[in-house]
Amino acid sequence: MINHEPVLHIPTAELVAALSRALDLTEGEPMGHAMRTCWIGMEIGRYLTLSEKERAELYYALLLKDAGCSANARQVAEWFDTDDRSAKYAFKSVNWSNLWQATRYAISQVKPGAPWTQRLNQLISVGRRGPQGARELVEMRCTRGADVVRQLGWVTIAPDAVLNLDEHWDGSGQPRGLKGQEIPLLARILLLAQTIEIFWNRSGAQAALKVVHDRRGTWFDPALVDLFLTIGKAETFWAQLGQITEPMAIAHLDPDPSAISMSSLDELLHIARVFGEIVDTKSSWTAMHSIRTAQVAASLAEIMGESERVQQETLLAGFLHDLGKLGVSNLILDKPGALDAQERQEIQKHPELTYHILEPIRALQPIAAAAASHHERLDGTGYYQALHGDTIPLVGQIVAVADVYDALAHARPYRRQLDTGEVLGIMRPDAGKKLSGPAMEALEWGLTQQPERFVAESG
Repeated sequence: MINHEPVLHIPTAELVAALSRALDLTEGEPMGHAMRTCWIGMEIGRYLTLSEKERAELYYALLLKDAGCSANARQVAEWFDTDDRSAKYAFKSVNWSNLWQATRYAISQVKPGAPWTQRLNQLISVGRRGPQGARELVEMRCTRGADVVRQLGWVTIAPDAVLNLDEHWDGSGQPRGLKGQEIPLLARILLLAQTIEIFWNRSGAQAALKVVHDRRGTWFDPALVDLFLTIGKAETFWAQLGQITEPMAIAHLDPDPSAISMSSLDELLHIARVFGEIVDTKSSWTAMHSIRTAQVAASLAEIMGESERVQQETLLAGFLHDLGKLGVSNLILDKPGALDAQERQEIQKHPELTYHILEPIRALQPIAAAAASHHERLDGTGYYQALHGDTIPLVGQIVAVADVYDALAHARPYRRQLDTGEVLGIMRPDAGKKLSGPAMEALEWGLTQQPERFVAESG
């Protein structure tokens, strides 16, 4: 029997644009920063003699410029003893090539709200790291970002652009101190477009034009600056920039458009896994958590007798379930003790953030709902919507069991790793009450009959 139902496709550009908003959160930027940076960069690229291949690579380099954002989040939070997101947000508007501005930044960011004696000790600790510490932070982010973009598989020169995002025209950038034409052209466009968006979003068009003018020949390629100052004279440029709010608003800019078929989830699973690894990199305590949770969830779905399609959807939701944690401070994720009420409120926002990141992609809305329901409980005591019973998507119920299992089976900053008996001892009382009874039965059976399926990729 022939199935005449249309096969759903997701434009690759739209999917990556949606996912780029998760990277914005880790950098402390409002969702949409990378999309607007992409629009600016592609406008600049229109006036350059770039090949179609180069323009396509530029498109994805702009959207994924912060793909390494989670790699240094823990270090930023630890070194400055502050919210890594706010520290990164403040850093973006600082001319860190200027010693005085860099010093003022450090003073303002270290241990805010603490007594001056503690802040001074923290500042001394940061100072001891010196320029080498700054290089280390930038290198972590840029190297990891290039690796992530390369891992996606459909670009070749974009990774080099991401790697060199923070190099400056006069050689004062990081991490290698490249100078002038040594810096790849696409990387020069990335840095310029990013800076324009940041200053426009915070202080308006005139502030963006001023910083570009002031950093001409130091941070930025003079020829690119001159080009942009001409483009930026038009009020319509800034009006159009303000309209970039949804992924579909920039999807048409992809010079070489492609689409991901929903008839097979293989390609989508590959992309989702890459983003799951970005999430897991944010904290050393959650290394491989999304990957393991996804694999356990898919195994549970198989043991429960669910179709291959449901198994794949469960794997997909597992990879993506913690996307929203990219918007949570490492001070909370890595806290060695119990969270206070405000911190619990912050961490409980992450499922809703996961939903909002994925929701613009129509074909992914069921996956978004399932992934975002992994902290819901059958009796209605979960979050973020307090769903109960069958109002919780089946895939979400399965991912919830896998998520709890993996969290208990691996160490956290506030407790040691638990063995299988201890984990099941904690989870059994919730079977059929808070956690899915069938999924719990599958977990018990699997741990007894096929335990090797639940220790893969333990990290």
